[in-house]
Amino acid sequence: MIEGKPGTGVPAWFERALAWPAESRFVTSDGVRLHYLGWGLEHRTRPGLLFVHGYRAHARYWDFIAPYFADRYRVAAIDLSGMGDSGHRQAYSALGFAADIAAVIDDAGLGPAAVVGHSFGGARALRAAAEFPGRIRHVVAVDSICRFADSPPSSASPPRRPRTEPYPDFASARARYRLTPGQPCDNDFLLDHVARFSLRPVGQGWLWKFDPFLPPGPHEPDMGGLLRGLDVPVDYVRGEFSAVVRQQDAERTVACLRHGRGPIVVPESYHYVMLDQPLALISTLRALLTPRP
Repeated sequence: MIEGKPGTGVPAWFERALAWPAESRFVTSDGVRLHYLGWGLEHRTRPGLLFVHGYRAHARYWDFIAPYFADRYRVAAIDLSGMGDSGHRQAYSALGFAADIAAVIDDAGLGPAAVVGHSFGGARALRAAAEFPGRIRHVVAVDSICRFADSPPSSASPPRRPRTEPYPDFASARARYRLTPGQPCDNDFLLDHVARFSLRPVGQGWLWKFDPFLPPGPHEPDMGGLLRGLDVPVDYVRGEFSAVVRQQDAERTVACLRHGRGPIVVPESYHYVMLDQPLALISTLRALLTPRP
């Protein structure tokens, strides 16, 4: 657990991150309005860096990570379609999410960008690198599921059926916020932050932002060919106690890559590495994003 400043319960590093205000922007892709956040986008000569969240999550999961890169990069964090403050689609696909990533890279002028993706977002970043190679120069996948044709069924619990009836007030909704899959997390101030941006007012109540019609567990059935075909550097980061990605699965993913490194294991972290060990993740990403010789 990260200790906070006396009297606040919130550590100084977190306050410093939030003191760097994010700029909200929108771009339309295939008829859907996508939202993203930007830090330091005015620095046109700096390299681009994009953060991609996980399933049913949103860009604000990176609020306390992304600002620590804005001194040397033009940084953005996307809300994938159907999640966060982006619009919803009639149907969702791996290629559609990859196109979301490409659209934000183009609109923010990040390309060729380094892309950091967590969980579902890491796998979508790898798909985007395959489909839009000129836009992405480097991928860091953080505890991301890359399935193969012979992969065993996931041992993680399936996503809970989303509630479609609004909660009567924000406090009631916040009390029901849970990480999926479930895991311990000692940093309550980070959970409070991401939970606050996971909800939207609906009439007289509050409801989750993500589209309740997102398909459950939308993983590609076999990414082996995609991984072997990638010609960009890919780094793989895993949480030590992750219940989503086993060490042998992470090793298999890296072995398929032409230019892969890892898995780099972040100690004392579960699947949500940015919530469990945010400072360790920042340090890890800083090292990995340094250009390779």
